[in-house]
Amino acid sequence: MAIAAGLVGVLTAPLWGPWTLSRFRFFDVRRVEVRGARYVAPATIAGALGLTREASVWANTKAMERRVAALAGVRSVDVARRLPGTLVVTVTEVEPVALAEGPAGLVPVDEGGRPLPYDPAAVPVDAPLVEHADTALLAALATVRITDFGLFADIAAARAAAGGAVVLDLEDGRLRVGTPLDPAVVHAMAAVRRDLAARGQRWAELDGRFRGWVVVRRPAEPMRQVKAQRPARRVRPARRRAA
Repeated sequence: MAIAAGLVGVLTAPLWGPWTLSRFRFFDVRRVEVRGARYVAPATIAGALGLTREASVWANTKAMERRVAALAGVRSVDVARRLPGTLVVTVTEVEPVALAEGPAGLVPVDEGGRPLPYDPAAVPVDAPLVEHADTALLAALATVRITDFGLFADIAAARAAAGGAVVLDLEDGRLRVGTPLDPAVVHAMAAVRRDLAARGQRWAELDGRFRGWVVVRRPAEPMRQVKAQRPARRVRPARRRAA
């Protein structure tokens, strides 16, 4: 009987253990660590946990995760315990892919065009400017961001163009791509851009709309102005006077 009771106790410990331990003040939450938050304020995340003054680290972490996940801008969250009195909250935020014009200024948006509750004036949002939150345009930006973040960081502005194309403005030129954007095209254009930079060659546009090819368009040569020269004066020979 004693052995059976012991087995029951071990098997049911996950059920009664946390409840029993939570009654000890030794396990009260004294610290909350927030990791992974860049745009959402850590205080906002900690407040969403719903902790009371005498909350224990043995409280239901799944319920805490649901409350934090309900915050706008939070994609996923994990709440872990670090005994005796610390909760570690690791969040993954929804990354902005563009800054679009809103009623009160620039608004960060996700790849679906949904506004994000991030304040660019308080936290720098490194994303391209777009005039209109076009779905295909934002999807192309999201593909660039996932595929080559360094290239994405160099995009200053983006816009939709005729024929379903997307134009990405960089400091050293512009990229023209089709939609939906293939990650292989992003890799190819980034490689061509690096090669041109390594060889010190200037370019105006890289066009990746052609399967397997990246077309390089050079800057237009400025017209050179040549100073018009006056035609040489013809000097008439002097007439000899008769003696």
